[in-house]
Amino acid sequence: MAEAPVAQKPFEEGIEKLIARLRRAELPEHVFNIYRQDDPELDARGGAAKRRENLRRYLRSLSAPKYAFIGIAPGYRGARFTGVPFSDEHRLCLTGSCYDRTSKRENAYREATAGVVLDLLGTRTDVVCWNIVPWHPHKPGEPLSNAEPDAETINYGLEALEFFFNRLYADTKVVTVGQLPARALEGFKVQGKSLDIVANFRHPAHGGANEFRRKTAELLGLELSTDLDE
Repeated sequence: MAEAPVAQKPFEEGIEKLIARLRRAELPEHVFNIYRQDDPELDARGGAAKRRENLRRYLRSLSAPKYAFIGIAPGYRGARFTGVPFSDEHRLCLTGSCYDRTSKRENAYREATAGVVLDLLGTRTDVVCWNIVPWHPHKPGEPLSNAEPDAETINYGLEALEFFFNRLYADTKVVTVGQLPARALEGFKVQGKSLDIVANFRHPAHGGANEFRRKTAELLGLELSTDLDE
């Protein structure tokens, strides 16, 4: 007699439903669905499936974070090829790690923003990272570029964000990273309740790295080197 399947725990079930939502999202042509699509010129075989698994592993490791850092969208040198917000292949997909590279590029992609964030957070479990738009907006016809998401795309992202907080991280304090997330979350509510937004940090890109480091260190009680570089 076959054994009954093991029931998923609510948190793990929520992760699976979130990933399913991300995967099936129908997006504008200039927004690449990193959890469903593979670009044969850029992605290794099964790239989208690997990115879904990377995200699954990441979220499973963060069952009760205190803070959620909410950024803008995956960059083409970062989460576009990892599936994990604020990360890049060079730092996340190390030999022997549980995360897989998905780009065809000989050398792993490196992103400055991912470097700043991962160097600070490392393996901490009190911060989960996410984006207002969890897919990759790019310039039309330029898949290896970044573009600010338009209002339509942000609305799609907010639907996923509502599920993210409602099912996974309802009691998490929010730190917006950049002005776009701060604006997008003005008046945003989950089940009629406003998010607990405790800070807005300058985005590490475009000269904001040191300010982001200092504010994150202050929030998390970290000690920083005195020789910070932009």
